[in-house]
Amino acid sequence: MVLTQRAEHDDVRVTLDAPARPRGRFWRSPWLPAAVVLVASVAVLRCYDVSLGKSGIFAVYIALGITLPGTLLWRLVHRGSRSVPEDLAAGTAIGYAVEVLTYIPARALGLPLATQLVPLAVIATFAAVPGLRRFWRGPGPDGRAPLAFAWTLAVVALLLLGWSTKYFRLIGRTWPSYGRTDIDLPFHLALTGEFKHHMDFVTPWVISEPVYYHWFVYAEMASTSWATGIEPWVLITRLTLLPMIVAYAVLVAAFGRRLIGSWWGGALTVIAAFFVLAPDPYGWPLRSFYRAYAFNVVDDGSNLRLYLWTSPTQTFGSLLFVPLMLVLLDLLRGHGTDRRRWALFALLPAAVMGAKATFLPTLFCGLLLLLAVQLVFQRRLNRIALKALGVVLFWMVFAQVVLFGGQSQGLMVSPLLAMRRNAAGATTALISDPQPWRLVVLLAMTVMCWVMIWGGVAGLRRRWAAPEVLLLAGLGIAGTAALVIGGQVGGSETYFLMGARPYVAAAATWGLVLLLPRLTRRGLRPLVGAVVAGMAVVGLVRLLDTGRVPVHTRHYNALLVTVQLIYPYAILAAVALAAGFALRRRYQMARGMSVALVVALMLGFSVPTAFRQFTYAVTDGAQHGWKERGELWPVVTEGTREAGRWLREHSSPDDLIATNAHCVYVAGGGVCDRRHLGIAGYTERRVLVESWAYTAEAHNQELVQGVPQENTMYWKPPVLIDNDAAFTTPSAATVGRLREHYHVRWLWTEDVYNWSWNDPPSGGEVPVSEDLRQFAKLRYKFGHVAIYELD
Repeated sequence: MVLTQRAEHDDVRVTLDAPARPRGRFWRSPWLPAAVVLVASVAVLRCYDVSLGKSGIFAVYIALGITLPGTLLWRLVHRGSRSVPEDLAAGTAIGYAVEVLTYIPARALGLPLATQLVPLAVIATFAAVPGLRRFWRGPGPDGRAPLAFAWTLAVVALLLLGWSTKYFRLIGRTWPSYGRTDIDLPFHLALTGEFKHHMDFVTPWVISEPVYYHWFVYAEMASTSWATGIEPWVLITRLTLLPMIVAYAVLVAAFGRRLIGSWWGGALTVIAAFFVLAPDPYGWPLRSFYRAYAFNVVDDGSNLRLYLWTSPTQTFGSLLFVPLMLVLLDLLRGHGTDRRRWALFALLPAAVMGAKATFLPTLFCGLLLLLAVQLVFQRRLNRIALKALGVVLFWMVFAQVVLFGGQSQGLMVSPLLAMRRNAAGATTALISDPQPWRLVVLLAMTVMCWVMIWGGVAGLRRRWAAPEVLLLAGLGIAGTAALVIGGQVGGSETYFLMGARPYVAAAATWGLVLLLPRLTRRGLRPLVGAVVAGMAVVGLVRLLDTGRVPVHTRHYNALLVTVQLIYPYAILAAVALAAGFALRRRYQMARGMSVALVVALMLGFSVPTAFRQFTYAVTDGAQHGWKERGELWPVVTEGTREAGRWLREHSSPDDLIATNAHCVYVAGGGVCDRRHLGIAGYTERRVLVESWAYTAEAHNQELVQGVPQENTMYWKPPVLIDNDAAFTTPSAATVGRLREHYHVRWLWTEDVYNWSWNDPPSGGEVPVSEDLRQFAKLRYKFGHVAIYELD
């Protein structure tokens, strides 16, 4: 199959030399792959306790309230349709951006449902105005996606859907699954509930602290909850992120197609972005935590991790960022005077900045590199890039001042801090004593893996000064530099690389395609052979490597563990170098083809990693169950979900709660983990002081107190003293102070000797006196939770 290219003034399209497909046959329709994905999604959701009714309501809302108006606006900017997959995916992203930016003022005015007037107005306008009706039509024959491309996207979506069950099985609705949940889920629930009922930026689990965070995804879920009537728990754990993930994958393919100029290039880009992972040549598995969350042996910015679900902000930001990059690509490639594109480029960062704080800084670095290199080496100022840089800088400053209040959220310059969380180093206990030389070894392994998975960028050497190449290089450099130089206790530095990953993958794919300008079906055979050879090499290395984890102990020193970590990668590197030398010297192969074969060989090194990830997901489900697992660490007390629902039905969103529970659990020595956020999460109500982790001030206190933010002591002791006194020594004075001074309406108590600990805690929790019933009315009790009302 020969790829032939035809350049047009508005786009670069590639056609596939294949017989025209017969019309009128459903199985030949490009809509069939989308239908398969939709049916499979509904079926999977039904298996995980989402009714057909809820799935239908949600699907209708996304289609009519998000995707359709966003698609019409996207086509308006581009003066027509680019392709149906791109239009729908980009339209979904634009629809989300419009929804969030309109929900904020609507919620502030107390009219959250007024948000839905905007998509209705867009649809009505495009239907009523004659000049806008043409944007309802799809592309002509040249812009229709080939069937193979459509099925490639469908397969990617189905793989990601199947991958999502790894999250669904761990996050259940019943006890003890909802108690042993992901530790960040109560955080997501609490912020969604806050933005569902308020818009004054108060942290719901400790009302003394403002919200300095990228919170737009929680506003989106709050808006969806108002429009559909679906509770936030179902949206967060089952529904909301599915269309975002699928649309994100489709947009990555669209970006690859635009960048490379072929449908084939777009398909390869999305495969590279999600499934080309760092080589894992070890015969032994990673520690259970890293396997459960799908980490690789080194951090390669993988998007095939449970972060797709456990970090809604990252997924939402990733989705919104791709249209921004698509528009920027157009501006750099001859549309620099298009006012519509500039208008969209100027407005989209307003949504991106509040979706995830890591994207605009990486884009700023990419544009800065583009400007600097062209100015130094070509003696010209790229005015389009300069204008784009100004737009990005404006929104970065705005976000830092308005949204984030000048706070860093614990992000700081801390070289090699990320290596202290290296999966291979943690599994082998090599980083139990993080000496610098050990961290450098892990960094060298990480860089070697980056070279192997992104080796295709070597094909861009003749275009190194092209604006697109410099932009993508800047994104990649910023992402990798943030991982190596930056640091945050919660590991947030990895999100910079995750955000840049699709664009580095696109650059590597583009380079590989350029190495083979006249690729034919016969020409694919040696490339496929090289990939298979790479897979075989990894298989052999795994056989040579012992299946026993080389753990650093007194009897197995750090040097021996280091050798065990290094030698499998040394074998891979030696094979790649030997192959490159042999192809050039012995077989006298053209430079482009020899480089391409070496790149394909190294890509073959990565295939077993993705296979291992999916294999583990399947075997894990078969061995331990596909749902309601309840095997993570305990973070929510029994009865919280039921009591939270009761309180939502019997209280006002403005009511304030006080509680004796401040610890998720108490570790040895009485160290309390202050990530107890379940009360605010499941009640959708504010708490005077439930906990204080995950706030800007908690991160500031890390430096002051010298402990991680989740172990800090509360920096307002009088408030905590007044709060706890009502439970330990209830009296008319102590309880009355909560009611009169702090305006507390409800008391939420949890047993301190509950299911979370095998032994009574030595400190950190607040016992409840039985005299509390004399001063507050018991209204509800379930499990280890009791709710009292203050008259």
